[in-house]
Amino acid sequence: MTHMFDYTVPDHVPQELVLPLDGETHPELKKNPFEVFANLHKEAPPIFYNPAAFQGAGGWSISDGTIMKEVLQRPELFSSKNGTGFSFLLGQELDLIPLEIDPPEHIKYRIHFNKPLSPREIAPREDAVRATAVTLLKKFQAQGRCEFIDDFAVQFPVRIFMDLFGMPPSDFDKILDYEYKLLHVSNTIETRAQAARDIYNYLVDMLATKRADPAEDLATAILGFTVDDRELTDKEILGMYFLLFVGGLDTVASSLGFAWRYLATNPKAQQQLRDNPHLIPGAIEEFFRMHSVVEVRRSVTEDVVFHGVQLKKGDFVNCITAVASLDEKEFENPLEANFERSPNRHCAFVFGPHRCMGSHLARLEMRVALEEWLNRVPAFGIEEGAEIDVNLGAVVSLARLPLTW
Repeated sequence: MTHMFDYTVPDHVPQELVLPLDGETHPELKKNPFEVFANLHKEAPPIFYNPAAFQGAGGWSISDGTIMKEVLQRPELFSSKNGTGFSFLLGQELDLIPLEIDPPEHIKYRIHFNKPLSPREIAPREDAVRATAVTLLKKFQAQGRCEFIDDFAVQFPVRIFMDLFGMPPSDFDKILDYEYKLLHVSNTIETRAQAARDIYNYLVDMLATKRADPAEDLATAILGFTVDDRELTDKEILGMYFLLFVGGLDTVASSLGFAWRYLATNPKAQQQLRDNPHLIPGAIEEFFRMHSVVEVRRSVTEDVVFHGVQLKKGDFVNCITAVASLDEKEFENPLEANFERSPNRHCAFVFGPHRCMGSHLARLEMRVALEEWLNRVPAFGIEEGAEIDVNLGAVVSLARLPLTW
């Protein structure tokens, strides 16, 4: 079988542990990636080598939820340094902070975000978040149709993030363009590298603006952070800016797309939420669980035999969070939505020290979007005959979702 990637497998990897996981060997990934992830434990060893991991960079992948949680909770053995690959795209060393900083240093940076991204600080933003949702909905609710990804899912979190961060609303189209070019894997490495540099230059300018003209926003607040009683360097500030920029844009858009696809194809579930709005918070957790969209990467810090597999220092380990969130040992009928599922310890926001800092904002966005949509849009479904394809990458997302009502 020929592959679009020139897969190379390191010498220390036994042949029986090699399993490429890509759109060619698993065409179903392009349609229903979560079914593939839920069933991975049936066709793959608990730890296997996936030469397609991280867009062909290759690495170990994990098909067992318990082992994945262990990897995410052992930073001394599985480091986050260079985990995202953005340094490679940028052509210069830039840690995304605190994501690519390991404990014990990690907490010195992360602690500053606990307050501005806490439920208490996020809650007062609800009115502005709701106003954003309503503005977007009003543009198409009377038309009886929309292209959900373009018209709502992508725009909604980006506008909210820009407001939180203190970016001028007039930069919206530019930000959307950068984000699309950077994060969509269908783009060439050259396109993505150029987008990374464009974002970096934009953030350098923004840093200068915030210094000259401080405001009440997160980008300005970061200028006051300290580590070990010293001010942050420009490079550290830009590492934080870059992380928030990429983290604040794509993940919620992807989660919205999959949640709405589920509701559009399950009229009963849709009606259940309309009749029982008190189920919405549980539904949100269930949507995050069923569609954990993020894939995270760690690198092995020393040669080690881990669960019977020889890992070498420098090997990458690839954690598809959906595998842990869809583990049938922990979640009964993992591919079915149960809005009253409890407990629901899903992996959508990752486990361990690098748990997602923006989870409270993500939940708020998801809740407001659901409430306002169900309030304003009658029973909806997917446009007849529409082909719905999935973009694969570090964040899985829907390419499009045409809805009608």
